[in-house]
Amino acid sequence: MNNTLSTSTKKIYCFDTSAFVTLSRTSENIINIPEELWNHLDEMVKDGGIISHRTVFEEIVSKSKKPDLVSAWLLDKEKYFRNKTQFQIDTVLKIISNFPDLIDSESEHEQADPWIIALAIEKTGEDPLFGEKKVAVVSQENKRSTKKMPAVCEFFRTEHLSLRDFFQEIGLGIKLIKNKEE
Repeated sequence: MNNTLSTSTKKIYCFDTSAFVTLSRTSENIINIPEELWNHLDEMVKDGGIISHRTVFEEIVSKSKKPDLVSAWLLDKEKYFRNKTQFQIDTVLKIISNFPDLIDSESEHEQADPWIIALAIEKTGEDPLFGEKKVAVVSQENKRSTKKMPAVCEFFRTEHLSLRDFFQEIGLGIKLIKNKEE
């Protein structure tokens, strides 16, 4: 028996509101996302492969009596959304000082974008117990914008992925099957 510990790379995906909302809108308005895919995402959330921030949870989960698909899916996952830390607070200040247009300063509500990036930066800096850890922000924001999350991630040397990139990277896709007429 070999007693050496193998090193592995664990990738953590920090989901932004736009990624969750796009999944919901796709499933509600375009094509039903198969239950198996939702189940896989559930498992990734539970094992820490997908994380997000409390501000994202608050942006998505409405207090209405009839939550939409993604709100309903996230309701029992609140404990997996990370709270603010002092490191994140300090990092958000740096993010906003470099990219003031990332948020709407007129908004009365806290905005998740800088918190997601700060969470990713924080997670990147943590020492993994075994192996290497990589972190990526997942959002559906425009990669060509100089004011949005992809530009901020690039500035802070944090990987950014679209949902398409995310699904490709984890090896998940949807196989289309034409329904037979009866």
